[in-house]
Amino acid sequence: MTAISALAWHDGIDLNGAPYPTRNNAPSVQGNSDDAYDLPSDLVDYARAIHEAGHAVAALIGGAHLHRAQIVKGPATTPEGGVTHACNLSDGHAYATFSAAGERAVDRWLHEDGLWTPDRAIATEVGAHGDRHSFLLINPHVGFGDKEIDYTVVHDLADNFLEQHWAAVTRVAHALTDRAHLTGDEIARIAGLPNRPRPSCTA
Repeated sequence: MTAISALAWHDGIDLNGAPYPTRNNAPSVQGNSDDAYDLPSDLVDYARAIHEAGHAVAALIGGAHLHRAQIVKGPATTPEGGVTHACNLSDGHAYATFSAAGERAVDRWLHEDGLWTPDRAIATEVGAHGDRHSFLLINPHVGFGDKEIDYTVVHDLADNFLEQHWAAVTRVAHALTDRAHLTGDEIARIAGLPNRPRPSCTA
């Protein structure tokens, strides 16, 4: 990862009392990201599924062992609408790609299906707050126009991955929408990718 992007980050969102920089700007959006989507419940489910599918396929491409991915269908009963568990990503670039692949997959899907709006783009970014937080905790040199490396570089890595593996991501997303929970081996079969054996962690 190199260089600071010229992208101006917006500071109109606060999460848990702290500023949350966003690359999109929608001043009307605050609070619950599902509400900001303003989509039928089946499409909100799909947004969650394609987010987790992005993570899951990125994990496989990154040489990880993928344990599972799951989503909440219908109204969210937890702070997160889904989760993907993987371990043993091969390197820092693989981890960066994995971290941003969820939010960038949703953004790409919204664009491709003619559903993209600034409000939905913000909802997508807010929905990735856990992913960003986890990544930044161990990469303090990455920031939002204020650090050595800009977070747009992480987005670019994820976008490049999605350009190459979009068909696999969408196949996994459709299956995850139907079933809500898939094992890593099931996802690997759907994606047509290997799932590394003998993980060093459990999940």
